[in-house]
Amino acid sequence: MRTDRQTFRETVALVAVAAKAKLPQAVNGRVESAAKLVLLHDVTPQADGSILVGSASDPGKTYRLTGQACECQDFTRGQAPDGWCQHRIAAGIAKRVQEQFPQASPAVPPPVPTPPPEAFTTIQGKPFVRFEHLLRLAHERGLMELATTVISVTLELAVCQAVARFRDGRTFTDIGDATPQNVPVKHLAPHFIRLAATRASARALRRALNIRAVAVEELGAEAAD
Repeated sequence: MRTDRQTFRETVALVAVAAKAKLPQAVNGRVESAAKLVLLHDVTPQADGSILVGSASDPGKTYRLTGQACECQDFTRGQAPDGWCQHRIAAGIAKRVQEQFPQASPAVPPPVPTPPPEAFTTIQGKPFVRFEHLLRLAHERGLMELATTVISVTLELAVCQAVARFRDGRTFTDIGDATPQNVPVKHLAPHFIRLAATRASARALRRALNIRAVAVEELGAEAAD
């Protein structure tokens, strides 16, 4: 029995092949990277008509595509042939996939709930958001699952990955790390693996909610003082 996931992946592959045939041969590598971004549901249309596309190299970064212009250096420095950076290509692939496979992702995401003032706290004059509020806002927007996995762990460093899955099919992934030395409260140092998981979850939820303010839980000991 075929699943929506299989159909979605095959549709992305077919659209990517068509893109390679149509676009300059010099961007073939960018097409492959763009297809991976679409498979990760890392292309998010915004209500204002712009599109946020994730970075292939930095899980915590997104680029805004407005019309045919992208914020990435590949586009702004003129390095992408005919302006076809991987983010612009990803937006095009996602659009074609959406036309052929409507249930793959919503055309425009639901409005992001406005975080209440109490969701933020000020540290050294800068606003930070609390994880508990990120989680509540994500549930309001349809969060179905928030799963964390330990990527690697030693006596000095733990790295975790978090995956946030929403009711509309979108998925957001990010990583977080912690060491016994950078936990905000020293008596929690033995539990630095859990802190790495919390930081990964906070980053994934911030991406999902398009909140730029860093979570309090992401801060190290010095910044949190």
